[in-house]
Amino acid sequence: MKLPNHETREYKGIVLERMQHLPPGGKMGDLPKHLQHESFLRTGAKKTGGPNMRLLRLERNEPSLTVTAYIFNKFVHPIENRYITPREAAMLQDFPIDYEFKGTLGQIHKQIGNAVPVGLARELAKEVSNYFVRLNKLGTLKIASYFTGAGGLDLGFEQASNSNVCFETCFATDIEKCTELTVKSNRPEWNFVRADITELEPEAVRRIMGSNPDIIIGGPPCQPFSVAGKQKATNDPLGTLYRDYIRHIDALRPEIVVMENVYGLAQVKSANMIEEIYKSFKDIGYDVTHRELLAADYGVPQKRRRLFFVAAKNLELFEYPLPTHSKEPNMLGLPLYKGAGEVILSLPAPSVRL
Repeated sequence: MKLPNHETREYKGIVLERMQHLPPGGKMGDLPKHLQHESFLRTGAKKTGGPNMRLLRLERNEPSLTVTAYIFNKFVHPIENRYITPREAAMLQDFPIDYEFKGTLGQIHKQIGNAVPVGLARELAKEVSNYFVRLNKLGTLKIASYFTGAGGLDLGFEQASNSNVCFETCFATDIEKCTELTVKSNRPEWNFVRADITELEPEAVRRIMGSNPDIIIGGPPCQPFSVAGKQKATNDPLGTLYRDYIRHIDALRPEIVVMENVYGLAQVKSANMIEEIYKSFKDIGYDVTHRELLAADYGVPQKRRRLFFVAAKNLELFEYPLPTHSKEPNMLGLPLYKGAGEVILSLPAPSVRL
C-alpha cells in the first residue's frame, strides 16, 4: 500500500551515527560529546550556546512533543534510524491516512506543522454540536473557515457530525497557494478561495455560501505570539490579522465562533492580547471565553497545547470538552495517552527517494 507523502531517504555519516546511538526518548544531549552538534554544545565561561540542532527519538507509548513546521529534522522514527516522513508527522496531527498534502517538501512540512490536530478539533466541535442541540437548532450547519491552512480544524468539525447536527464547510480561505492545492485536492466541496483577508469582503463570502454562516472558525497566524519565536505580537503585521477576522464575524453574524491560536498568546509581554480579543468580540455583541487545551488529553499522540476562544450569542449554552484520555491510570477509567510510536508503527514502510 503506497501512502501519499510517505517517503524517506537513506541517511549516512554522522547523521546516521547519531541516530544509531539514540535510545527511545533520547535527545541530542544524551549522545556522546563527539556526536553532539556544535550548535548544541555550551561553551565559554557563561556556557553560551544552546540546543539549536535538536534531535529526539520518538517513543512507542509516549505522545510526541509539538509538531511544528520545522520538526522533520528533529523527530527520529521510534525504531528505525531515519527521520519521520511527512505522513508520519501527519499521523501525529491525527490527519486521515489518505489526506494528501500538496506543494514542495518544505510547504508540506509547513502545512502539517501549522495545522490544528484533527482529534483535538473534533472534540471541541462535539461541544459546538451540543451547543446547537441545546439551542434546538438541528440539521445541516454551514461553516465559513478562515486561515484554513491544510484544514485540520475543518476536518475535526467534519468528523464531529452526527444524527443531530451535520457540519459542512461551505467556504474556506487562505493566502497560500499550497494550501489551496491541498484543500481543493482533498475537499473541493469546501469552496476554497485563495485570498488576502485584508482585501476579502464579507459580501463575497455570503455570495459563495448563499447565506450567512452558522459558524465561523479559524486560526489567525500565530507566529507573532509563539513562545518559540520572538513574540512581536501586534508589532508584526501578521499579529493584527485577527482584527480582519473580527470584521468578517461582525458582518456575517454567525451563531458561534471558534478562534484558535498558540498558547503563547496569553504570555505576550508587549500587549495584553487576551484583553484586546475579549474587547473586540464584546464590541460586536458577542460574549467570549477561552481555554488552553492539550491535544494528548483528547487521544492525539502529541503534547501540543492550543488556545481556543469561543464566542457566541448564547455563551451559557457552551461547555469546553472534558478530557477523553489521561497521562496516568485514573479512577474515571479513561484510556492512557496514545503513543507516537503506536500510530507510526501501524503504517507500512515508506518508499525511499533517490
